[in-house]
Amino acid sequence: MRLHKVHLTADGSQRQVVLQFSQAPNAIHAFPLSTPTRLVIDVIGPVLSLPSAAYPAKDTLLRRVRVGTHPQHLRFVLDLKGEKLPAFSVEQQGSRVRAVLQTPDRPTPEVRAQILFESPEANSFAQPTPPPADSGSGSPRSAQQVTAAPAPPSPLAPSAPRTEAASAAPRSTPASRPSPARATPSARRPERETQPGLFETLRDRLDVTGYVKNETALRLYSPHQFSKSQNWLQAEIEFELTDWAELTILGRSMFDPVNHLETNIEDFHTSPIDRLEAGDSFQAELRELYLDVLYEDFDIRLGRQQIVWGESIGLRILDVINPQDFREFILNDFIDARIPLWSLRVDYTLSDWTFEGLWLPDFEASRPADQGSEFQFRNLPLPALPIQPPPPFPSVQVGSVRQPEDWRLGDSEVGFRVTRFLRNMDLSLNYLYAWGDFPVPFRRVLGPNTFRFEPRHERFHLIGGSFNYAFDVFVIRGEGGLRLGEHFVSGDPHDRDGVRQREFLSYVLGLDWTVNDNLMANVQFFQNVIFNAPGALVGESVENAVSLFLMSDFINETLYPQLLVLYGINFGDLLIRPQVRYDFSDYVSATIGADFFIGSRSGLFGQFAAPVRTHDRYWTGRNSRIFLEVKRSFAL
Repeated sequence: MRLHKVHLTADGSQRQVVLQFSQAPNAIHAFPLSTPTRLVIDVIGPVLSLPSAAYPAKDTLLRRVRVGTHPQHLRFVLDLKGEKLPAFSVEQQGSRVRAVLQTPDRPTPEVRAQILFESPEANSFAQPTPPPADSGSGSPRSAQQVTAAPAPPSPLAPSAPRTEAASAAPRSTPASRPSPARATPSARRPERETQPGLFETLRDRLDVTGYVKNETALRLYSPHQFSKSQNWLQAEIEFELTDWAELTILGRSMFDPVNHLETNIEDFHTSPIDRLEAGDSFQAELRELYLDVLYEDFDIRLGRQQIVWGESIGLRILDVINPQDFREFILNDFIDARIPLWSLRVDYTLSDWTFEGLWLPDFEASRPADQGSEFQFRNLPLPALPIQPPPPFPSVQVGSVRQPEDWRLGDSEVGFRVTRFLRNMDLSLNYLYAWGDFPVPFRRVLGPNTFRFEPRHERFHLIGGSFNYAFDVFVIRGEGGLRLGEHFVSGDPHDRDGVRQREFLSYVLGLDWTVNDNLMANVQFFQNVIFNAPGALVGESVENAVSLFLMSDFINETLYPQLLVLYGINFGDLLIRPQVRYDFSDYVSATIGADFFIGSRSGLFGQFAAPVRTHDRYWTGRNSRIFLEVKRSFAL
């Protein structure tokens, strides 16, 4: 069995990838994978060994098609843009295998066709081979089909997948966004009868997409009021400079007259300026600005971007490269909560191996919610104070936060990752040398009952890896990371600076189950372990949590109910997030849902379940709410 052709057509919200073979395969098997988002198709039968290859595509959804030879089958991997795999179906029709992707989020204005690969023998197979008819029916006897609902998203930062699945125009992420396609000798483009003009040439190289949306949330407990009414405008421009280089610009603005954004973050003095705030209700931000260069087996991305590692859903384990915006705790859209950084990422592909190197000269800390705001952290640890009997009464000073200097070589962050696709398993090995996203509150004793906190960011080494193994309708996944030299607050007043260093392990094990064509389920177990933790450390030395995620679709893939439950075992606290999204069209959607906080205020989720008085208002605690999101996407 030889591969003769790989053909892509883009028609409105539908993509079709057709694999043409010299003879009919014995069987096919398809399953989705995430982080990065991809669809794997195993074509089973007597195969002719061929070297691993990648066929880039110029498309708003499909990045490239990779092929590799395995015993008794060929494996095709469709690398996709975005973090949400759309609904798909894969069917065999004689010697053809057709994958259909339904993507209502990023429609294309016209039909586009590309031949990604064509062998010299393909000309003799230009006409499709009609499959034998099944007696008594009009369907092919050899036809078989695999269908699936959209796979669950993989939020790798502390964020629930509500808006990941709800996005009507999902923005791509660094792990799954394409680099510009490079020309190959076997690639052929559709011939034009006339030479295109300048406007047609620019239009063909320019893609503009985006959305406007409103997110409104209402508190369920006192005070019964709107906790937010955010109005978003986001636009993304992708400009193909050459066959091997592409420029991407993504900007957004947000206006919220209700919650007033609740931010004290100002970085106008930094260079370059990438964020603008007017008053306390309006914010405009350059989210991403990067250049993609594809040269032979190198994939280079330079500029302001997001870099995603890991496989977990709901809580992040390996996804610690970009800092996080916690102004809405972990309820914010996963892809909106991550803070992009100016950085360089270089990928080198060698057969089934991919080597990735990172350099990040830019530093930003994670953004906690402001003091007095709805989602300010309640359980911040501070070192114990060696207080002597008064007088004098204790006096505490707090110094300014010391953080790394941007664009200073010695303060840069670096990382390295090796990935390999081996039979039915994806494997990765990761290393990161980076700064902590939150400052460590070191304590100094200035005199009798006189203390000073001097917060500063500290380095750590992260060694970890991830895997996922697919079989039948299941995918077993996991990831873990060991931090060397992590800093923890001590409750021992006799510690010199109130901080101790320990090794810290964080990992997750999960199972994806495609129950049927309309239901996807995921369960996970999380655990954090501090090695050799003395009893003086503030917080738990071992923390456990579990999660459940369900997502389905009805009414011809227009109605999408889903449920996310996060349960902290140590304190018995819960975050429950049901929601339903309805797609009125390819461009318009509405989502209604709720966020319920339950349990002890000592837990990660329970800290927002009990009322806490701040100043003259009840703001924090009992933060359960209902929300409505209305979204209108566009493509120019």
